[in-house]
Amino acid sequence: MGILGLSVTVPFVVTKFSLDPTWRRPKNGDVLIAGSPLRIFRLSSDGVRVAEQLEREHTVSSNGSTLVTRLIDAGALHPLPDSASTNVGPQLADITVVIPAYVRSQSEHARVVELAASFPRCAAVVVVDDASPFPVGDLDNSHVTVVRLSKNSGPGAARNAGLELAHTSHVAFVDADVSCTETDVEQLSTWWLLPQLGLLAPRVRSRDWFNYGKTIAAYEAIDSPLDMGEVPARVRMGTKVSYVPSAMLLCSVTALNAVGGFNAALRVGEDVDLVWRLDTAGFPCRYEPAVEVHHQPRATLSEFVKQRYDYGLSAATLAELHPGALAPVRVSWWSVSVWGSLVAGLPLLGGVVALGTAGALARKVRFLPDAAFESVRLAGLGHFFAGKQIAKGITRTWWPIALFIALFSRRARWVLLAAATLPALGDWWKQRPQLDPLRFTMLRLLDDTAYGAGVWRGVLRSNNYDALKPDLTSWPTNSRPPAT
Repeated sequence: MGILGLSVTVPFVVTKFSLDPTWRRPKNGDVLIAGSPLRIFRLSSDGVRVAEQLEREHTVSSNGSTLVTRLIDAGALHPLPDSASTNVGPQLADITVVIPAYVRSQSEHARVVELAASFPRCAAVVVVDDASPFPVGDLDNSHVTVVRLSKNSGPGAARNAGLELAHTSHVAFVDADVSCTETDVEQLSTWWLLPQLGLLAPRVRSRDWFNYGKTIAAYEAIDSPLDMGEVPARVRMGTKVSYVPSAMLLCSVTALNAVGGFNAALRVGEDVDLVWRLDTAGFPCRYEPAVEVHHQPRATLSEFVKQRYDYGLSAATLAELHPGALAPVRVSWWSVSVWGSLVAGLPLLGGVVALGTAGALARKVRFLPDAAFESVRLAGLGHFFAGKQIAKGITRTWWPIALFIALFSRRARWVLLAAATLPALGDWWKQRPQLDPLRFTMLRLLDDTAYGAGVWRGVLRSNNYDALKPDLTSWPTNSRPPAT
């Protein structure tokens, strides 16, 4: 958790907003706690009035623009389309659709043809055949241009080839295995509410699990690496939505050209890299789950494992390009001490450290209304979520180390078993997928171990171990945030 929000230079054109679920204003006072990562805002008297208006009406007058832009940038507030908002988004005539395709069968070819015909009102459709073994060829559709690359270069290079042919202000990238129509593109464009926005992504969900490999698709219906959840977000490294998949993206051509498009050297993780470079260059990226498209889940376990392994394989390369961004766990030393004490069989010591955390935090946030209660609450939540992160790190990235230690330690075996089962069973209970808890837990374990195997293969091959290193952050500094 940090103190202060970040500001961005975005003209104020939106008048309607939704509050992030993290939004809390203790005792309706002059302190706001919200965002990702969690931030504390000290509000001026005008800021309190803006916050009250947002809470009551989900709208605000133009004199609250400075605070609003900070809250949007911090992930505490999300813009909503509204008839009173200035329309800064593209129309369909301003959008070129680019479909990168690697076709291996007649059925895949038919799907590409059907998808390409789904955008008749967009400015143009470009299908980039990435040297497919089953060539796409020219389509019987004057609205669609087919470009065939001479050699297979990967999705990033294919998208760049399509981008070069775009003569519009915006481009929509749609993968060949995604169900998407021009209606989806049109709906997504209505959420293009910030003039400097670089990228906007919809929610990507799995198709009907009855039709596409029941077990895997039922798992992916609630635990897909492409599904970023039901809450809108500012997309930024180190936040709850740190990336969005390139399955479907609406992008500013100006922003893409400013950062050089996709990194053609990356065959996996090119979407993560693009988002982070756009954000660093000053082009905000947003995730909007109000618009949904669907993708075809992996149909076999071997395809499922390979996908996760490839994702892990990209971690080392991304860690080289973005140092510190791929930490498998981001927790404080306080939380490490609490959970380390519990694992070591010293619950009393863990309790003392947890209380000490709350006490230290209370001194740092003493300007909060009811600071004692808030410090206990924040510390408790921090330790809880840190525990989930640590468990995920043990079973996902660090499982080879955990497994080796477990060969010699009974306590380590119990820790590994708990980390592998308890979070998965908790998610199963909360989400209730069309899948029994045993198969769900086994698929979660397979998901994590395949990803971790890819991470280890990547770091050993590159001799760069940043993707294995945790980020053990300190608690917020003892400073009173200025009024906003």
